[in-house]
Amino acid sequence: MLFHACTAAIACVLAAAAANEGPAESHVTVVADGASTWRIHLPAEHAPAMRYAADELQALIEQISGARLPIDTGGDAPGPDAILLRLTPDDARLAEDGVAIRIDPAARQIVLAGQNERGVIYSVYALLERHLGVRFLAKDCTILPERATVALPADDYVHTPPFMYRETLYFDSFPKQIAVRQRFNGPRSECDEEVGGKWAFQPYVHSFCELVPAEQYFEEHPEYYSLQGGVRKADRIHAQLCLTNPEVLEIATQTVLRWIEEYPDVPIIDVSQNDGNGWCECEACMAVVEEEGSQHGPILRFVNAIADVVAEKHPDKWIETLAYAYSTKPPEHTMPRDNVIIRLCHAGCYFHGFEKCGLGANLTTYLDAWAERTQRIFIWHYATNFAHYIAPCQNLGGLADDIRYYAAHGVNGLMVQANYQGSCGDLSELRQYLAARLMWDPALAPEDVVTEFCEGYYGPASADVIAYLARLDLAAQNPDIHAFGAWDPRETASPELVRDGLLLIDQAYAAAQDAPYRDRVERLYLPLWYMQLAFGETYGLDPLAAGELVARFARIAQRDGATHISEGRTMDDWINEMRGRYAEVAPADGSPAEATPPQRPGGAAHDAILPSQE
Repeated sequence: MLFHACTAAIACVLAAAAANEGPAESHVTVVADGASTWRIHLPAEHAPAMRYAADELQALIEQISGARLPIDTGGDAPGPDAILLRLTPDDARLAEDGVAIRIDPAARQIVLAGQNERGVIYSVYALLERHLGVRFLAKDCTILPERATVALPADDYVHTPPFMYRETLYFDSFPKQIAVRQRFNGPRSECDEEVGGKWAFQPYVHSFCELVPAEQYFEEHPEYYSLQGGVRKADRIHAQLCLTNPEVLEIATQTVLRWIEEYPDVPIIDVSQNDGNGWCECEACMAVVEEEGSQHGPILRFVNAIADVVAEKHPDKWIETLAYAYSTKPPEHTMPRDNVIIRLCHAGCYFHGFEKCGLGANLTTYLDAWAERTQRIFIWHYATNFAHYIAPCQNLGGLADDIRYYAAHGVNGLMVQANYQGSCGDLSELRQYLAARLMWDPALAPEDVVTEFCEGYYGPASADVIAYLARLDLAAQNPDIHAFGAWDPRETASPELVRDGLLLIDQAYAAAQDAPYRDRVERLYLPLWYMQLAFGETYGLDPLAAGELVARFARIAQRDGATHISEGRTMDDWINEMRGRYAEVAPADGSPAEATPPQRPGGAAHDAILPSQE
C-alpha cells in the first residue's frame, strides 16, 4: 500500500536541516541572526533565466531569514561569501535540465550550476529543498521555514532528471511561477524565455487532419484518406490518411517544412494519427501492416520518410508521432529514425498500475519493444476520469508506480493528462505535486511525498486527511475493481467508501479550524458530495438534505475555480441540473446558500448514506 504511518516527513526534513548547523569547518553560514555578508553573483553575460534564478534565490532567502542578499553582475572574480550562478553546458555529468550544487566551506562559496538555463533555476530550488526544507506544494502554498540563521553543510550534489520533458495537464500546473518551481517544462505551461523556455510542439498531437486538410483535398482526391469498409472517409476522429499514397506523403512533407518556417523556435513537429481508429484498409496499406505485424508499420514508414527530409534541411528539429489506440505495438522491421520521437500512450489500470494489472498488460511489452528500437520515448499518461472529473479516483499508488516504471524503462519524456479545463478535480493539487516530484526524482518514496504535501497543505488536519487517503488506497487494492479513461464511478466508489470518507473529512474539517487549511479541507468534500448528488439512489441521499448540499457544493466550486464537471460539460450546467433535480429544497432564488460548515456526523447529509455491507 502507498500510505503508512510515516506522518513526520516534513518534521524530519526540518530537523535534519537544523542538525546541519554543526562545526564551522563543515558548514557555511550564509545568514547569522538575520544579517548576512553574502551576495549572489551572476556572470557579466547572462540570459534572462539566470537573472530569474538570482531573483528567486534572493526573495526566498529573505522570506526565510529576513536577510536580503545583494545581486552582483560581472566585475572581478568573486571572493568568499558568494553564491555563484553558472551555466555549464559542457559539464559531462549533466544532461538536459541537470543541476550541480557545490557548497565549499573552505572557499566560503556556493556554486549553483545548470546544464541549461532552466537548470540554473532548478539548482536554486534544489538547494532550498535539500537544505532548508522549502517545498513548492501548489500555486497557493509554498512551505518556507523561518530561521534567523541559515547554515548549509558541505555538499557536492549532481542530478539530472530522467525525463527531459515533464508535464501535467492539470489546470493549476500551467501558471509560470508554479510550473517552473515544480520543474514542468511542457508546452501547456506558461514558461517563457524568462524561465528558460519549454518544450514546444507544432501541433500538439493528432495532426493527420492538419497535414492533409480534408476541406482542401477530399472532394477531388478522396483516395488521400482512409478506406474503411470500401468507403473513403475523412474526419478528425475515427478517420486517417492513406499512408502509402505518394501524393499524401509529398503534401504532408511540404506542410511540415512550412510549419518549421512558420514556427522556427519550435523544436518538435508532430506527425501523428488522428484521434480514435479508422486506419486505411486499402490493399497497399494492409500489405505493410501484414509485413510489419503492426498497424504502426504504415505510420512509421510515413513518419520516417518525412523525418529524412527534415534531417537534411533542419537537423536541429525532431519529428514526434503517436503510438496510440490501434498502433501501440511497434513494427517488426522498420525502426524509428534518429530524429523521431515515439509518444506511447498509456493503456492500463489507474488503480493498480499497468505492470501489476491485466488491464493494459501489453503496455509493458510494447514499452520494452519500443525501448529496443529507439532512444527517444515520450509517454502520454492518463490520470483522471474524463467523464467525472470530480468523482473519487483512488489512483495515487498506481500513478506513482507507473511513473517510477517509466523512469526505469527508457522513457525520457512524460505528460500526465488530467483535468486541464479548470481547478478542483479530485485531489488535483496532491496528484500534481506527486507527479512533479517523481518526474524530477523517481527515487523518492511516494508515501513520503504524500505525507510532506499533506502536512504542509492541510496543516493540523493532515493526520485525518492522510487517513482518508489511506481509505482510498485500501479501496484501490481490490483486484477486481479497475479504472481507465472514462468510467461510471459507482463501479469503483462504494457507498461504504463514501460514508467512511465523509466521516474522515468531517474530522479533518474540525481539526483545520483556520483558513487556509479549512478551505482546502472543505474542497475534499466535493468528490463525495458529487457521488451523493449525481447518484442519490445509490448513495442514499436524503432529498431533504439535497438542496442545502447543492448550495454548498456550488459555493465551494465557484470559490475555488471548478469550471468543468467532466471533459465535455461545464460545472455551471451540472449545478443547474442539480438545482432543478432538487428544486423543492433549493433556495427560492437559485443562489448559493450562506457559507455554513458541512454537517457533522449525525447530520442529515451523512445519516442518509446506506448502512455498511462490509
